[in-house]
Amino acid sequence: MVPLVLPSRVEAGTNGESFMGSGGDGFSGIDPENLAKTISSLNKDQEKLRSSATWIKSSFEKYGVETQPLTEILSIAGWAEKELPMLRRRHHLSIAEDQKYGHGYKGMVQIKESMVGSVKKSQNDGKKLGEQFKEKLDNGDDVTPEMFADLRSNKADADYLKSFYNELGSQRFLMLSNEMGDRFNDQYKEHPEQREKDRKIIAETFGTFTKVAFEGKSPKAKQQEWNKWFDRSALDENFGFRPDQLTPFLKGGSQDKDFLVAFGDRVFQKGKQGDTNELQFFGGGLGEGEWGKDNYAQLFDAISHNAEASGEFVDHNYDFVQKSFYHTGPWQVDEPKERGKAFFAAVNAGTVTLKGKNPVLAQKNTARILFDNYQHHNGKDTRKLHPIDGTQALYASIVTAYWKDLEHGVTSPTGNSLWGSDVKAKGEAKYAKATEWSLQDYLKGQDNGRSGLEASEGMWRALVEESARDPEAAGTISAFFQTYEKTMLADSYATRESEKDAGAFNSMKRGMMQEFYQETFKKVTGDLETDIDKWVTDTNNARAKVIGTIGDVAMATTGGAGLAGAKGAVIGAAYGLGQDVVTGWAEQMVKVDENDAPKGLKEAFKGVKENTADFSWQTDYQNNAGAAREYDRIKPVTIETTDEEKHRTTTKEYTGDIKEYAKGDGNFLDKKGDIKDVSDMTAAERTAYGKWLRDPAVVAAVWPEFSRGRNARDYPGQDS
Repeated sequence: MVPLVLPSRVEAGTNGESFMGSGGDGFSGIDPENLAKTISSLNKDQEKLRSSATWIKSSFEKYGVETQPLTEILSIAGWAEKELPMLRRRHHLSIAEDQKYGHGYKGMVQIKESMVGSVKKSQNDGKKLGEQFKEKLDNGDDVTPEMFADLRSNKADADYLKSFYNELGSQRFLMLSNEMGDRFNDQYKEHPEQREKDRKIIAETFGTFTKVAFEGKSPKAKQQEWNKWFDRSALDENFGFRPDQLTPFLKGGSQDKDFLVAFGDRVFQKGKQGDTNELQFFGGGLGEGEWGKDNYAQLFDAISHNAEASGEFVDHNYDFVQKSFYHTGPWQVDEPKERGKAFFAAVNAGTVTLKGKNPVLAQKNTARILFDNYQHHNGKDTRKLHPIDGTQALYASIVTAYWKDLEHGVTSPTGNSLWGSDVKAKGEAKYAKATEWSLQDYLKGQDNGRSGLEASEGMWRALVEESARDPEAAGTISAFFQTYEKTMLADSYATRESEKDAGAFNSMKRGMMQEFYQETFKKVTGDLETDIDKWVTDTNNARAKVIGTIGDVAMATTGGAGLAGAKGAVIGAAYGLGQDVVTGWAEQMVKVDENDAPKGLKEAFKGVKENTADFSWQTDYQNNAGAAREYDRIKPVTIETTDEEKHRTTTKEYTGDIKEYAKGDGNFLDKKGDIKDVSDMTAAERTAYGKWLRDPAVVAAVWPEFSRGRNARDYPGQDS
């Protein structure tokens, strides 16, 4: 186990302690995250120990029972309490320290031991610098380079920074932001690189401040304190909290989870905001540097770097998140592009990355996305309204991260009773309340004894179908299914059961996953083709109607998407001709076909088709034969044939020896002895390969796994 603190006071020993340094100033190796957890645990434990021991000691004394052991326990609690300030100081010195400890201890940093005992000095010095910043801002003067240098030299001392920012206060902090972002600021107008340098040190040190500002409080209490901090930033009753002045200080810093959650909720929950319109300037920045960038993108980006904050943001603001997936959202979250990129990064962190730290919340957020995607994907009035670009990539990320859960939903023998199996979409028969999200139903449907998200095959099918509309997402998902197929085949041929059907269910799983993949991708490509056909029909009908009723042929035809340049030129030449002469001819000239369909739609269809894996029976059989050969499962068989008329029996042995077939012009093996890809074989090689595949020894080795897998492809979606 890696120690939380490696003190420099003693030489290397059995507890993993070490000594390093020079000039008599040793360094401690500290894991900041684990030390914070230890301090919290120690504080709670010593308080509980003191309270319990005091009560028991008092009771014992009342009845004359010996209390010496309890006195010793109380002394231990007292010792622990006295150690806490020193531990907190070490933690505060380690939070923003970037000097790595090394020596094989990943995540540990070095701190200067000489600074451990200087808490009071650090606090006083930080307060003094805060007073200097305040004076400059109040007098309308520029903060000097020397003052920024002082802040920079103390950036690793959290006690210094806490005193500095507490003295500065939120109101003047945002005043500082306003001054630094002003494009007419003489201090930075000719030196934009200095603006960024100063902004970065504020971002770094403020991030550290967020981690110690309200330490020791519960998450709920910390978020409440941050909202009070936001409130105190108001200049007067007309100008409340300005979140657009805070976001430029996020990039480059590492903020506390509860600060990010409180900030995100403040922006996206009207009830958390003050009486003024706090978002009136929030959006595209009007200043220079970071102050000229999109505020939403800055906020989403900061949240996305903290998986726990992302998870709570998605949970607290789920309605906004869900609406933002579609063009009917409150505003286009993907405009500008950097906003969409940061938004999806935050949602991905709150559903996928979060699994490592808080799987319960990650799974809940993912379940809500599964549920609402099912509703939208299958709803009578919404199934043709697809989400914005970027959503498909998010869904693909979820599919890959929750792969075992998808497999469970598709192949479980109890899959028809998993959560979501009774969910309906609006427009489906007898949907009633089955279209409404129910946290109670979701929790009831989860097995705490199984690690992962329990969701029905239908939920996963809808997500894969929506995701695979994007070619890159389709390629990612296809690669996973192909890898799964290869792994399952390898496991089957590498395993030998004592009874021939003992491994049948794994064969069934392989077949069911094949069928799930085939059907979902068939649906996707079919829908894309239908979209192209519908676009062609609708466009032609609309144009014919316009041409038939409006005499201005050029105006009626040149505005439509997909009109080829040559056609446009011809129509342009016909401008001014009489309506009766040109209408019928124009209708034919401006007709579109699938080649004129919107570029994005055609590219999506082509891309998905190209990224669709082949699970035809031929490919499946070939893969089985390859696996059987690799794992030496092809054994000689004897075929006995009886000729009743001649009363003669002949016996022939088949070995399945690939070298008997792969020779001469028909050698379908490469230089390494591996079977070539069929698409790379010559006609002679393909013929020889086909003969080997039909060798009875090969068939005997392949047939059990192949047939069971193919039979299982009938299972998904069957009620009986």
